[in-house]
This record gives sequence, structure tokens and C-alpha cells, in this order.
Amino acid sequence: MTEPHTEISLARAADFESWVAVLLADWWPVLTGGLTPPETTLRAWRAAADGHGTIFRVEFIARQLAEPELMTVAKRAFDNLGMTPDEREMTQSLGRHLVGQTEDATVQMRFSDTAHTVFVRLQSRPCQVSAAAGRQLSAMPDANLPFPNTTTGPIDIRVARNSARHLLAQHSERFAVPIDPFQLGPQGHVSDVGWAFVFPWSTTSWYTDGTPPALAPGTKGPIVVVKDTGDTWLLDSLSSYDSQLAGYADTYGYRHGTPDPA
Repeated sequence: MTEPHTEISLARAADFESWVAVLLADWWPVLTGGLTPPETTLRAWRAAADGHGTIFRVEFIARQLAEPELMTVAKRAFDNLGMTPDEREMTQSLGRHLVGQTEDATVQMRFSDTAHTVFVRLQSRPCQVSAAAGRQLSAMPDANLPFPNTTTGPIDIRVARNSARHLLAQHSERFAVPIDPFQLGPQGHVSDVGWAFVFPWSTTSWYTDGTPPALAPGTKGPIVVVKDTGDTWLLDSLSSYDSQLAGYADTYGYRHGTPDPA
């Protein structure tokens, strides 16, 4: 069984993954001038040089057939997104390579003259995890995953987790103790009810050291994210979760089943 410290570290890493996946989906049309996104994107975890194997970055690499004029569009997009391109790099590569960063992510774009392909790489800021979680991330192979879609369903679990994380942050500001914010639970605890994902959460101290959460009655329950609409809300903690899910499904025409791990 995975240790709680490892699980919550992996949960935080999943937050980084969902966040940068959404950035890629949102920035792709801006960076490429509306170029059709690819069907898949390569996800990779890379250890930073901290010497302890506890600092990681997640990166997504997407590629698509394109024309060289796209790089001119991308350079203008860098300005719109608040990124400053590495001009020396651009000069050396005759305008076929752009590197820039914001507070959110580092972006690299490269155009291949031989393959007539643009490569877009987004890399997150550093994510600190436990040593055990770091070993698990190091062992994860690079994976081809569906290109994230933030506009129409069905959304995948990375995009759904990002929505859940934003809602939980707002809820935490209102109801949590500032030094002990709410935290989404580990990936293995997420339920898939077919038409929606259900994300558990608790206080950070509960996940890190087992301190029972001190929550006021009615603080709300797990977060639901509907796959084909992105609708996101908190279940009421004072009534049956399954009856609430079944009621929503009945109202909006979904077939509701028994929740299974996502």
C-alpha cells in the first residue's frame, strides 16, 4: 500500500500535470494561429537537478504539420501571452526556434524545414514531491495521451482535475484555516461515474500527517466535473452523494451507475 506522504505528493504532481495540460490546450490556438491541434501529445516527467530526486517538471510536447510562416504568428503570440522570446536563439536558428517563459510555464517552439512540422513544448515550473513519489515519477515512461480539450466534451481527467482544483481553491479561501488549506485527494481515489468524475478532497494536514480535519457542518462534499459540459460543483455533505448524482443525471439525461475508480 502506498504511504500517505507519497500519495499526496503524487496528487500534487497530478495538479501540475492537469494545469500544464490545460495551458497547452488554451495556448495552442494562440501560438499556432488556429492550427488544428494534433490528436495526441507526449507527456513526460523530468527530474530537475536538485540532487535528491524530489524536484520535477512535467512537460507536454505536441507536433503538427505546418508551414514556416507559422513561426511569425508564434512570435507575435509570445507578446500577447507575456513571453519574451530568446532572441539569440531565434537569430541562430534563422527564426525557426522560439523559447520564452511566463510565470506559468516555459514554452519552446521549433519548426522543422525537412518535416514541415511544428513542435510545441510546454514545461511546468518546478514541483516538489517526496523522495518516494520522485522515484515513482522517475519510473513513469513517456506517454502519448489525448490532446487536452477544454472547450467540448468529453473532457479527460487532466482537464477535469484542473477545474476541480480551481473550485477547491475558492472553497478553501472561504472555509479552510489559512495554514491548512484544502487539497485534492490522490488520483487513485477519484471516481468515474461514466458521465462525470468525482474528486475527493480534505485538509492538507489530513493527507500529510493524518490530523482529523476540523470542518464545520455543511462545508460540502466531493467535487463533481461533468465530462461533456465541464459543469463543476460541490456535492452537499448533508445528504446522500449517490442520490445527488442520480438526481443530476436524471435531470440532464445521463445514465448513472455505481462510481468506479477512474
